Amino acid sequence: MKSDPSTNERFKVYYRNGWAYLVVYPQTGQQSPVYPEEVESRMRLLGVPPVRAKVIRDLIDESSGKPEPLVEWPAGRALASEITVSIAEDAMAASITVVAPKKGAAPPVLQDLLQQLNQNGVIAGIDRERIERLLARREYGKTIQVATGLEPVFGRGHRIAYHFNINRNKPYLEMDFGRINLKELNFIDNKDEGDLLAELIPPITPADGQTVTGLTIPAERDTETVQLNAGANTRLSPDKTKLYASCDGNVRIADGVILVEPVITVRNVNYETGNIHFEGSVVIEGSIADGFIVEADGDIQVGKGVGRATLTAGGNILLKTGISGNGEGSIDCGGDLFAKYIESSTVTCRGNVFVEEAIMQSKVTNFKHCILNGRRSEVIASDLVVGGSFWCKKLGNISEAVTQLSIGVEPNLLISYRSTMSNILAKQAERDKAEHQIEQIETLIKEGRVDDRVLRARSQLHLSLERLDDEVYQLKKRNSHLKERLQASRKSMVVVEEMMFKGVVITFGNLEYRVPDAGARKTILRAGTHEIQESGFNYHTRPTLVFEEAQTAEDQDQ
Repeated sequence: MKSDPSTNERFKVYYRNGWAYLVVYPQTGQQSPVYPEEVESRMRLLGVPPVRAKVIRDLIDESSGKPEPLVEWPAGRALASEITVSIAEDAMAASITVVAPKKGAAPPVLQDLLQQLNQNGVIAGIDRERIERLLARREYGKTIQVATGLEPVFGRGHRIAYHFNINRNKPYLEMDFGRINLKELNFIDNKDEGDLLAELIPPITPADGQTVTGLTIPAERDTETVQLNAGANTRLSPDKTKLYASCDGNVRIADGVILVEPVITVRNVNYETGNIHFEGSVVIEGSIADGFIVEADGDIQVGKGVGRATLTAGGNILLKTGISGNGEGSIDCGGDLFAKYIESSTVTCRGNVFVEEAIMQSKVTNFKHCILNGRRSEVIASDLVVGGSFWCKKLGNISEAVTQLSIGVEPNLLISYRSTMSNILAKQAERDKAEHQIEQIETLIKEGRVDDRVLRARSQLHLSLERLDDEVYQLKKRNSHLKERLQASRKSMVVVEEMMFKGVVITFGNLEYRVPDAGARKTILRAGTHEIQESGFNYHTRPTLVFEEAQTAEDQDQ
């Protein structure tokens, strides 16, 4: 071996692992020989303990180019690289930092770093190639991850991969409360006979993990088991791992079961088509004429206007324009309702109601949230019962039109309470009429104008009073029980981004809020224990609605 090509040195003296080493490179014709005095001078300069001159001469004569131990040199440790090992708090990673050696010490080698890792307890997940790259590139002074723990594999049973959009009727879950463009919505997902609808993904076997210090991390696994449930117009593969459509139609999930329902598409609903009663979904490209009925077990989509018509759907209803019912329009929806506007109509929706522009002169009962999120987003002269939360820009109008909003109470419970109150008032009016008739008969008797017919009438009226008194008592007793249950959910709220006008009355169960004469701007209302809590609305810190939860009668009892 000739001189060291990196330095052109003829010999080297350096420290390594407690010893001083000497390397004498073979001479070439152009180099001067190595003299013992040169080596001894280098040793004194570095502080290496002295050795016999003969030992040095023999190594010079041999000139093997290999490191040869000269003498033990503990003090030389001060020249060596400093190697620091750091372990992550969760023991899933270990890093190493190598400080460059001082002059007179050999650079560290792979074994040095492995030994240091081992001494610090790092025994698993070591990346030897990364360490070798660190040494080759002399990445001194940098903290470099050189060991990684093995994450445990969470064991899972079969899972279902759906080959259709299972959230196409929930665009609000992906829009961060942005505007929903009704023209872009489409609840119908048509599949052809033989299309793959869903399949079971093979289970994942659990596997234990390991920290870089060698500790075992036990793997967990879920206990959930799933299977493909074949609904109407679907068929399972023989091994029950794949589900196919057995006819053309709209694929959807109902009560956890995948089904394909036939879809009919008509241009308009009028005297040419007659009323529609269909077990699947209905797509109406145009409009529905006044007085016609559309009933579907699935979804209903209407491309243009709806007037004095009746729509009933087991699923969702999408009105890409809206409904102007003129007091006779009616909607009953088992899922979510999307419309540009609702005017002079009666709406019952068991899901969420999304309206772009306005609800006017209408009665709306919906079991989850009612959201208006378009340019106008206003409610005028309407009666709304909302089981979840309510959100709009304007509530009421400058003309102080009476607008009522009941919030946070399960609608059926509130409807029962209102119905009972109405019955009480009707029975009391009937009782007042009977009392007045009795007073008239008593006047006739005092005047001597009495006969058997008058006496029989008085007796019957007294019996009616007794019956009415008992009915009113029973109704009041029932209503007292219902009133106790009218406790609004603490999760429900009313958010008005711009303005509430005088004439608006908002109730959270038994708590009532009346908008002051001057109105109220940018307001959020929530139900407290004994009063309604009011706070300001800020668009940048707006609250979040949870769409998956629905208010139920059971919630009210808790």
